[in-house]
Amino acid sequence: MSAEVSIFEKKFTIGANKEATVSLLESKQGLFLQLQTLKNGDNDAVVESKTSIPVALLPEMKRAINEIETILSDRGEHDDYDNAQAYQLSRTVPFANESEQEFARILDFYKISWEYEPTTFPIAWDEEGYVRESFTPDFYLPDYGIFIELTTMKQSLVTKKNRKVRLFEQHYPDIPIKLFYGKDYKALLVKFGIPADNTGADRPKK
Repeated sequence: MSAEVSIFEKKFTIGANKEATVSLLESKQGLFLQLQTLKNGDNDAVVESKTSIPVALLPEMKRAINEIETILSDRGEHDDYDNAQAYQLSRTVPFANESEQEFARILDFYKISWEYEPTTFPIAWDEEGYVRESFTPDFYLPDYGIFIELTTMKQSLVTKKNRKVRLFEQHYPDIPIKLFYGKDYKALLVKFGIPADNTGADRPKK
């Protein structure tokens, strides 16, 4: 990357003469997370390793960390939890808004298995092959093999969501996805006796 601008940086010690740095950088390729380790010498610090990851893949990194923490808990190496089950029970699904929470309740009522934001798909790349944009559908229904995306947002954000879904369908034509618009979702709520005005406004995401 060239002409990098540092937006965020966090350093922490990993040994007597070593430290790690996590940075959020911006360049002409876009936003990147950079992790590097440095060894402190007599006069200066020497970079031992450096890895850059597009922020578009941040949801995948979060899921990977969650899985790692589960493994560590099950091995008894997570100080706050006795095992993986205790760790998982301590976590709640971080729904982005009440619309998604209500949708999950409907699925639970009908005993339909679901996964919340389980996969992030790259949908745009720059000329050097870096992931420039990604898309994380709201729900996946494993019994039906279909992804569900909810959009009850204002029109300008709906337009952006439509664009992402079109790119998703273009790059992954064999993966089924269903987009619920505001009117579709409100009709679903009415069907199940849930007041539509109880759902929170969506925030831009993914």
